Amino acid sequence: MKYVELKGHIDDVLAGKAKFAPAYVVSGDDNYLRTQSVASFEGVVGADFADLNISRFLADNGIDAAIDVLNTYPVFDEYRVVTLTVGQKLADEDKDKLKAYISSPSESSILVLDCDAEAAVTFRGKGFERVDCTKFEESELYAEVRKLCAPSHKIENAAVVELAKRTQGYMHRIASEITKLKSYCEQVITLADVREMVAADIDYQIYALADAVSKKDAATALEVLDSFYKNGIRAMRIINQMYDKYRKMLHAELNKGLSNDDMGNLLGMKGGAVYHLRKVSSGYSQMKLKKSVDYLHALQCDVLSGKRTENSALQQAVLELLTF
Repeated sequence: MKYVELKGHIDDVLAGKAKFAPAYVVSGDDNYLRTQSVASFEGVVGADFADLNISRFLADNGIDAAIDVLNTYPVFDEYRVVTLTVGQKLADEDKDKLKAYISSPSESSILVLDCDAEAAVTFRGKGFERVDCTKFEESELYAEVRKLCAPSHKIENAAVVELAKRTQGYMHRIASEITKLKSYCEQVITLADVREMVAADIDYQIYALADAVSKKDAATALEVLDSFYKNGIRAMRIINQMYDKYRKMLHAELNKGLSNDDMGNLLGMKGGAVYHLRKVSSGYSQMKLKKSVDYLHALQCDVLSGKRTENSALQQAVLELLTF
């Protein structure tokens, strides 16, 4: 199930319309959603005896202890929740122990396996229910943003879009920024509020710069460049980031037949990030991207060899790319 379906599932179980699975595999690239998922399961336990009925273990050395607790009745409550954090693939012996438990689970215990992507593939088949915590699609993201703002605040549609762009859609950053915005704004969070209060991720700013260059919008390109200087970001870091983004945009344009997820696997990116990458790369021809990549690589070499200073190289890079 997706993260957005989890609350409904838990509500159905508590209302007697469904049953908890023997184990839930919580995995995905958004750590905020993973943390919230674990908290949702732990919220099933009453607060008075939470210390006795909520347990957390590391898979490295805690599987035996976790299984012992799972097989123990909850204390003055209906459910016990055990979270096992799995950071890497398990040894065969440990897999067998978990599978043995899953084959005959305790109906009063909820096992939550908090996994990274590599470990999650270990837990498949009957008894394992996946909770997908990958980054939200746009419609899901916007709904979650409004939910975080409510009930004390509303947020303009344009402000939601801008917030998603500036944070690259990562919920841990969005949640933090909304807390700040709610303290700053009275009842309605506006586009102007987001632009004033939320610093854009450098990835977003690089995309904004590349987009402005593709449209030959010199004013916006120089405005983005000025924001880098104001935020104290080293020119060489920006040049390196630009080279990396243009190279990835070139690969995206050369492989239009691949899905966002498949392209992401090749480039070491998430599918959601590839979506933003392709939106910008669509403004370029393959030839223009290749020329830009070669030029930025040459600039990197000039800076590293001492032929140019970082700041002069960056300024020239933007001005030169605008002419391609």
